[in-house]
Amino acid sequence: MADQQNKGLNEFSDYLLWVENLKETAQDLWLKPISTGKWSLREILAHIMYWDRNSLEIMVPNMSEGAKLFFVDIEKYNQEAAVFAQSYNSLEVLIDDLIMTRKQLLSLLEEKYNNATKFTIDNQNYTYKKFVNVFIHHDEHHKKQIEAFLQQENSAKDRSNSKGVS
Repeated sequence: MADQQNKGLNEFSDYLLWVENLKETAQDLWLKPISTGKWSLREILAHIMYWDRNSLEIMVPNMSEGAKLFFVDIEKYNQEAAVFAQSYNSLEVLIDDLIMTRKQLLSLLEEKYNNATKFTIDNQNYTYKKFVNVFIHHDEHHKKQIEAFLQQENSAKDRSNSKGVS
């Protein structure tokens, strides 16, 4: 059981290495929407941190046998995260805050994690493993969006640079 816990928490933690690298690769693009009508990197990263904070302050502390928990209004919460993102004027500070929040969440999860504990969230059965996996998939979704955006932007830069060279 400890191996399952470590695997999930390690995967949840691995995201931090990738996020740290964004300080270098995304500096000039962090305020640009990833596509028309979508969030910028600043908003996506703040959104991830906002959900980590919700897990840290509300969800994980209340995960106990038989607990009946509920996610906040997701759409409203995401809108709040987008507004919160505007308070960041530095990609580096945002990433440092995201990393600090995720580390605090990981520490709490390591302390409380017991996959035998069963509880419900929004009337669906959960364990710690299932809860962590939801957010691993959430991270992966946004990671793929960001990587596709950065790749597209770098390709566009390469094309415009090659047009200037004869």
